[in-house]
Amino acid sequence: MSIVTNTELLDRAKNGHYAVPAFNTCNLEYMQAIVFAAEELKSPVIISAAKSEVDYMNGHVFVALVKAMTADLHIPVGIHLDHGPTHEETVRCLHYGFKSVMYDGSSHSLEENIAVTREVVKVAHACGVHVEGEVGVIGQAANGPEGKQNDMIGIADPKECEAFVKETGIDSLAAAIGNAHGIYKKKPELRFDILEEIERRTNIPLVLHGGTGIPEEDLRKAITMGVCKINFSTVMRKGCLETLVDTLNKNVGDWDLMKQMTPAREKMKEIAKQHIIMCMSDHKA
Repeated sequence: MSIVTNTELLDRAKNGHYAVPAFNTCNLEYMQAIVFAAEELKSPVIISAAKSEVDYMNGHVFVALVKAMTADLHIPVGIHLDHGPTHEETVRCLHYGFKSVMYDGSSHSLEENIAVTREVVKVAHACGVHVEGEVGVIGQAANGPEGKQNDMIGIADPKECEAFVKETGIDSLAAAIGNAHGIYKKKPELRFDILEEIERRTNIPLVLHGGTGIPEEDLRKAITMGVCKINFSTVMRKGCLETLVDTLNKNVGDWDLMKQMTPAREKMKEIAKQHIIMCMSDHKA
């Protein structure tokens, strides 16, 4: 089945009442962990990268690696740009071969967000590529691939979401409902009332960012209300780095890089499996 568009993935998820997990990645071991977990649990999966991660790996290399790694698998896999910061950067990923792109104009006025997103949609749809847009302010608890620390959280206005979808022609919508990127300082209070109204007004697949730390029961409730894609990033990086530090401290002087990296990769695989199950996407491939 291999590489597919996010449109195909999210339409299936919406009809099947589950969400497709999207994991950000920036290296081989990270990608292996995601792919191995998804194949083992027979789950569809989206492999994502923010601009900094695309630049780190090189966009052509990123896409080629995903395609090579999934060529013989029997699960559907998406390749997605997360939080494209500009029109130019977002369109550049079409050149690399991404099957889905997100332009994030949520920090601009609604009018400017609509105008730029509409232009991204024109180009992406001409290439058969899915487009995700964002309305509202999804905070950033710490500096990370998605951007610099920003504790602001702005709840999306359902009426603005409706207008945004109609005027841009996007395929999926990330709306701020109290979620944030990074590690939550306290239990997130998601506005399910807002989510319900957004789903009613837009009737397109919805995306929940900042999946790290949201309780499983809240993730599953969001899925029943139209969320078809959930993003996870920090939880994987945290598990990788903590395990790597522990391994290095226990094996000082061992220069076998593959041996040192393997426990971190296995930890990330374990985390990926946990979150696949949270999304109820296991055995949905």
